[in-house]
Amino acid sequence: MSVSLSHPQPLGIFPYPAGLLLLPDCTEPAADAARAALMRGAVPEVMPTAWQFVLDALEGRTDAALAALRNDASALAGYNRFVLDGDEAGRQRALNDGDAVLQTMTMMAMFVQGASDVLPDATGSEGELRGNMLMARAAASLDAGNEADAAALLTEGIAACQGSSPILAAQLTSQLAQLQPNLADATVQRTVALWRSAIALAGDTPLPHLRGDLRIGLAITLHEASGDRRDMLVEAVKTYQDALHHGITLEDTPETYALAQNNIGLAYLSMPMTDAGDKLRHAVAVQSFREALKVYTPETHLEAWASTMLNMANALQYLPSARPEEHLIQAVETYEQLLEVRNKAMDPLGYARLLANQANALAHLGMFQPATEKFTEAHKLLHWHGEAELAASILEQLERINAQLSTVATGSDATTGGGA
Repeated sequence: MSVSLSHPQPLGIFPYPAGLLLLPDCTEPAADAARAALMRGAVPEVMPTAWQFVLDALEGRTDAALAALRNDASALAGYNRFVLDGDEAGRQRALNDGDAVLQTMTMMAMFVQGASDVLPDATGSEGELRGNMLMARAAASLDAGNEADAAALLTEGIAACQGSSPILAAQLTSQLAQLQPNLADATVQRTVALWRSAIALAGDTPLPHLRGDLRIGLAITLHEASGDRRDMLVEAVKTYQDALHHGITLEDTPETYALAQNNIGLAYLSMPMTDAGDKLRHAVAVQSFREALKVYTPETHLEAWASTMLNMANALQYLPSARPEEHLIQAVETYEQLLEVRNKAMDPLGYARLLANQANALAHLGMFQPATEKFTEAHKLLHWHGEAELAASILEQLERINAQLSTVATGSDATTGGGA
């Protein structure tokens, strides 16, 4: 027996459970346009009556989706009911129908739901059906710690579905790109090529999480591999910014937005300073850190907040401006906030580095006495904990401050003596 199942199917494109629902054949006028929209990851403007249950599932109306399928006694409807709420009668109807495709899809749904440990057999399947089954098998290989096997399955799945379902292929390619650091034969060039391929396959899909996340993945790969290469850092920044124009927003994806903004700031600070225009990048970096701090707070993301605050304070010290004192004061205050949450006993070296950074900003402000006190405490901590090189560098800074103080004092004495 064969179910009434047309292709291509939007499997794996949308989140579960909608991403596992199967469309029955439909001859309604709106069917072609609706299928094309679904395959792009879009919600159709007009949904055929026969596929209304899919629209209900996409919009979170599970009860309405089940109601739309209630009077359909077909094995395919039974499968869809099982996907939506684990309906046992629907599962048995789909498994006993005798259709190989429906049986395999039911086994995959059972595996995804955790109702079975038996992996779906992809033998004989094609296109997007095969891509989904191989994706499930790859997930199982990953769970078992076999990254090489998972990579092979994903590669096979991409080849199977990229013609019929480019959006699904883009997601599989993204997973393969994320796997690369764990593979013995991986290269930066291959990882970058995979991210670019995923972006191309995704095209103009309206799925914001996909468009933005793919670009974030590429940007991070470029950023981490850049070293001090200016060209790669520039490309990484452009790619982060591209992600912010393709669905990564403060309102909809706050954590990814903060990650992108923080990394833009770090990339700008990492660029070699070769001309006057490069100094402006410090200002952009500070603004990016401020954007990230709209998401990162001590209450919700303590580590990310502390890291971003430190990055911003360091950038503020060297920010080109007509009002350098204002930015130095901001830096001093930011370091003070970090010192209040940094555990001196648990992280004495981190505490010492903060003290040294704050002391440096105080010295630039001409506040030599508090700078000396901060440097002295930082030196003691670093010396006690075996950081001899850093401790020595702080001693050099203390000597410079003392020399400046001595010069000021000598000048003052000479002035006083002359007047007398």
